Amino acid sequence: MKKKVLIFAVYYIPSFKGGGPIQSIKNLVDNLGDEIEFYIITSDRDLGDNESFSNIEINKWLQVGKAKVFYTNPADLTLKRTEKLINSINYDSLYLNSFFSYKFSILPILLNKLKRISNRPIVLAPRGEFSPGALDLKGVKKKVFINLAKVMGLYRNVTWHATAETEKKDIESLFRYRKKIKVAQNLTADYKGLNYDKELEKSQGKLKVVFVSRIHPKKNLKKAIEFLKDIDGKIDFNIYGPLEDKLYWYDCEKIIKNLPENIKVLYKGEVNHDNIIDLFKSHHIFLFPTLGENFGHVISESLIGGCPVIISDQTPWKNLEKYSAGWDINLKDEDRFTEILKYYVDLDDKTYKEISKSAFKYGKKMSNNTSDIKKYLHLFSGY
Repeated sequence: MKKKVLIFAVYYIPSFKGGGPIQSIKNLVDNLGDEIEFYIITSDRDLGDNESFSNIEINKWLQVGKAKVFYTNPADLTLKRTEKLINSINYDSLYLNSFFSYKFSILPILLNKLKRISNRPIVLAPRGEFSPGALDLKGVKKKVFINLAKVMGLYRNVTWHATAETEKKDIESLFRYRKKIKVAQNLTADYKGLNYDKELEKSQGKLKVVFVSRIHPKKNLKKAIEFLKDIDGKIDFNIYGPLEDKLYWYDCEKIIKNLPENIKVLYKGEVNHDNIIDLFKSHHIFLFPTLGENFGHVISESLIGGCPVIISDQTPWKNLEKYSAGWDINLKDEDRFTEILKYYVDLDDKTYKEISKSAFKYGKKMSNNTSDIKKYLHLFSGY
């Protein structure tokens, strides 16, 4: 008989504005849905939206791909209703995909502490929320809650899911439950049948740069824009992603207005995930000096799009230069970001194509393997 895993996720498809965690869960379901029966409780709207999805029934279990999904208004998720929903499923493991989300993580943890739900294994994936860069944002509130949770012993019986060794260390630094942490890299889509087909030409002195992520301080767009100010040549910098933090975007706009004329920056709005690979195929470089990612699906997708990356060292993607797939740079070394951007501006088409093909090959190599799948089966094995 299949094991049943009940997932709490703040957002799930057709949502796309919430970024990587949505894709993490979709890829999990797509890859393991034949072996595990997944039930997902999630929001009935996308990040920042005030209305429910117009074409989806809410408050009812629906078959969505290989999972059964329950879309609901987060405002209606009271302690009592969450208890009723959890107890309506005879699950084997409860999988929480946030640490700080009150509705989709803290409430189930409180119900477990109060013994109002079944005493079944709980797996919690912080999804990068414990990285130093992420913790520093609204840091006081977060630290107060973490200390309170320790005193109350809320997470004493939780198994932690880290998607990289770096995230494991972040969890250990806060909770020191080493034996309770399992590492399983995020699964990707199935790229096995893909071949390199990028046709974008590269002229010396010209560069098409893209940024794809939520417009939020954690993603560090402001710094990405600043890196461009001393670059010669013709630069087109296109920005895609939901305006999650409008005050932060206002600060970004002020920097954009002071850039030299050779730097053209455009905000292109949101991009549906179905179009993400083609988007990267239409740009030379993905610039992403993020403050912290537990995996970074968008990095994987950029590589598959043959788009080398210039990213911070705050992700699991390391030593990219060695594989000619891009660069991972210490955030303190700002001159290095500018130096590498200048390098790519000066590249000719032949040299760029070689790097682009290497990026694609590396992205394909780093996609799913049998070992990754087995780690997830072990994660939900009930210890």
